[in-house]
Amino acid sequence: MGEPTRLRAVLAIAVACTVVVVSAVGYLRLWPMRFATPRPASSVVSQPATVRLQDLEVISGRSAWAWLVEVPLGASIVLASNDAGRTWRKVPVPTSAGANQKLGLQVIDGTHATLQLSRGLLATSNGGRTWREMALPPGERAGFGAQFLDPQQGWYIERAVYPGQMEQPTSMWWTSNGGASWSELWRVDAQHPQVGGVSLQGIKYVLGFRDRATGWLSVWMGSSGCLLATSDGGRSWSPVDLPLGEPAVAADLKLLPGGAAVLLMRTHSGWLALPSRNGGRTWEEPQRVPIGPPLPGGAYDRPSFIDHDHWVVAAGSRLRVTSDAGRTWRDVDVSLPAGITGLHDLWLMAGGRGWATASHGSSNLRALYTSDGGVHWSQLHVPYLT
Repeated sequence: MGEPTRLRAVLAIAVACTVVVVSAVGYLRLWPMRFATPRPASSVVSQPATVRLQDLEVISGRSAWAWLVEVPLGASIVLASNDAGRTWRKVPVPTSAGANQKLGLQVIDGTHATLQLSRGLLATSNGGRTWREMALPPGERAGFGAQFLDPQQGWYIERAVYPGQMEQPTSMWWTSNGGASWSELWRVDAQHPQVGGVSLQGIKYVLGFRDRATGWLSVWMGSSGCLLATSDGGRSWSPVDLPLGEPAVAADLKLLPGGAAVLLMRTHSGWLALPSRNGGRTWEEPQRVPIGPPLPGGAYDRPSFIDHDHWVVAAGSRLRVTSDAGRTWRDVDVSLPAGITGLHDLWLMAGGRGWATASHGSSNLRALYTSDGGVHWSQLHVPYLT
């Protein structure tokens, strides 16, 4: 929540690594909170919604948190469901996270989550019923740089960005005790322009960590960039050699059950996905992913990567499905509830359960649920939505 996570900006790096070209819409897509830029209101609606569904944070086939925003006040409402959306409970958002503060959410598991604030970081260990203030690294005030692997282990990367300059001073920190204390892993600045394989050049952010040791870092600046990987918990980084035949920039990383992974990349001509069977140690040849063009504001329909082979993309009132890791695609007609005009973001899982956001004949998104892999969808009653 908070800073739009689907905007893209022009970013790059001048270090020796695989150079990729970045489109002009790009930077804030990949903050630890995975919430969407609000989609534009329908032109046929004369009255705005009083509460808007901003996005979902899906944990499993039965559990998800929903983020709602009051319009026009901007105050946040957070709801949680553990029964596939049949019932929802309100998650008390601390008063310090009011309408005047940007807000992000990372749900770690069914009971642990963090609220990433423009003024600090809060954590819960009981499903959001109570929150505690989590210390940030020395000198840091915003919580948006925090990303946790589990309730105890996490990283913090400085979120400051200096527009119009190639040099981007940055530091990365590590905690093993839930933020009670932090250890600095590296810092690049004018006095230390190259540390641990990371250059002063370019904006850096964490794509994700597979485990305590292995993670990926995007470095963008201007009109090019590269992907770095670590095998020692973020202390040192090396360029990743990707089998690309055209310029591209890493846009998302999905770490899947069973050790598979998919790296989603954007090019000037569309989207590519690079699958991996070994958790990202090596990457296979890229395949085209039929994601539609971004909507005004930079929002695009988030695909669902179920496993190494099975991927699904929304296409209005249809799904586009592959069962061979993107080599071939087929269209599947789906049954949508009355009033729903098209699917957007998808979260589908092995076994057929899944969630989606969808367009409605109002200015609001709706939340949908499926138990048969997306062929039939039912609309969820989410409190406060009209």
